[in-house]
Amino acid sequence: MEAVRRAHDGELCGHVVQQDRTWVAMVVFGAVIGTHDTREAAEAHVLRDGLAVLADRWTLRNLVTGADEIVCIQEAHPGSVTLALGYYSMPGVPTLTLTADELAGGTWALVR
Repeated sequence: MEAVRRAHDGELCGHVVQQDRTWVAMVVFGAVIGTHDTREAAEAHVLRDGLAVLADRWTLRNLVTGADEIVCIQEAHPGSVTLALGYYSMPGVPTLTLTADELAGGTWALVR
């Protein structure tokens, strides 16, 4: 996984990784936002959308039970994400922090 940073301030926008013959664009904590034929296209996608999509509503899917829940991202770091459970991120809303390993482990999926 290779970090993608904005040139003017060094801000981490996400990552790219090569899988087979494609390049995968990912947000900071490792969720996939797209696949591309070239590294340059994947990097451009991360630079354009990598931070912006963190403000979107996401779906947290329990892959064991099949249950889906709308969530908001409260904090995103390399290797982890903290989610507000529910449609709005407000004081008192329950939260859940998942590591990248937990998201890759087959129990949880976080999709846009």
